[in-house]
Order: sequence, then structure tokens, then C-alpha cells
Amino acid sequence: MWERLKKAGFFVSAGAIIFFILKIVFKSSYFASLIYRWFD
Repeated sequence: MWERLKKAGFFVSAGAIIFFILKIVFKSSYFASLIYRWFD
């Protein structure tokens, strides 16, 4: 039981980290496209 909970917690935290990184990447690419549009 405890092992299953630890494994689930690991997957949840890993998913949260991946989601956070993706959010940063999408936000930075959004800003990059804005800046690119300004200098176009």
C-alpha cells in the first residue's frame, strides 16, 4: 500500500514538474514570437 502511494506521488510530482517546464517553454516561446514580430 505504502509503496503504491509513494509511486503515485512520484508520478504526480514528475508530471507536475513536466507541466511546469512545458508552461515555461510555451510562455517563453509566446514572448519570443512577440519580440520577433516587433523586430520584423
